[in-house]
Amino acid sequence: MANAPYGRPHGPRPTHAHRAGGRRPVRRKKHKGYLTLVAGLLLAVFFAAHRIIPTDRGIALVIESALPWFGVLIVPLALVALFRLSWVAGIGVLIPALVWGSMFGTQLLPRQDETAAPDLTIATQNVGARLPQPTATADRLIAADPDIVTVQEIESLSGQIIQERLGSHYEHGRVVDTIGVWSRYPIAEPQEVDLGLGWPRAFRTTVSTDVGTVAFYAVHMPSVRPGSEATRNRAIVRLTEVLAADSAERIVLAGDLNAATTDRYFDLLDDQLLDSRQHVGGGFGFTWPGIFPVTRLDHVMVRGFTPLTDEVLGRGTSDHRAVIVGLADGGPDTAGEDTGADDTGDADG
Repeated sequence: MANAPYGRPHGPRPTHAHRAGGRRPVRRKKHKGYLTLVAGLLLAVFFAAHRIIPTDRGIALVIESALPWFGVLIVPLALVALFRLSWVAGIGVLIPALVWGSMFGTQLLPRQDETAAPDLTIATQNVGARLPQPTATADRLIAADPDIVTVQEIESLSGQIIQERLGSHYEHGRVVDTIGVWSRYPIAEPQEVDLGLGWPRAFRTTVSTDVGTVAFYAVHMPSVRPGSEATRNRAIVRLTEVLAADSAERIVLAGDLNAATTDRYFDLLDDQLLDSRQHVGGGFGFTWPGIFPVTRLDHVMVRGFTPLTDEVLGRGTSDHRAVIVGLADGGPDTAGEDTGADDTGDADG
């Protein structure tokens, strides 16, 4: 064999793979964003179909109570899509974002003219069974100056102090077991609403206001824990039946319902009455727990009124925040119309 040219080795030129030890470099498949797309589709289905989540062991209760917060899961999907610069991943972000927005987006926008003067203002707070500094909690409610205020869990010594404080400010007041109502307007003798519990957790009275007689329901639904919400569920069903049979022109229901607006059982009440926060918008209005609220358990719901404002107040020293709502006489679709006979009752003097 002829000698190779000077300075050049025999045989073929060595390749990069040979120089690296004989192994060819592995070319990784470029990530196209399909995993992000699948994750986004699953999240969108989760939002849209949460009603089919089983109620066993309180799974549905936990998820539905905090449902709006699951929207934060869209954020990491968006970060992945930006990192990958993939249109497929972008679709995986857009779809759950659109579903979440269709469910909750309008709730974030104010939909009422907050400059309009309300005809009636309502406040409610679960003040806590044994809270410290009860006077501070009562004074915060009084400072908001509602026309009617209802409080729950007033059976303890702290509750007695709150009763005395509210009683010294308002001319009229009624108390049934652990629930009280105070008003600047005369209040009729209360009637317990049987929720099938064996103990009082709701009562109905009538309040003689400047716009007419108002049927007022003060409510404190049974507490719930994951897997033990059956008692509350039955109580909500019973209350819904009572409301459906009530022919009063003007109805206000206020209290701690122990149900978020995203709870499937809350829908039963929502079919009968108009929820103030859902109508007014401007945010979710979370009330519990008091220090960092993640869900709204405290509500004002109406018939024959239009909610104008819905404000979440400070908690005082309670584990629930207070809610104060401004109402205009007349429902959203029937303002100024006579929708039924005025409910009457004997009011105190």
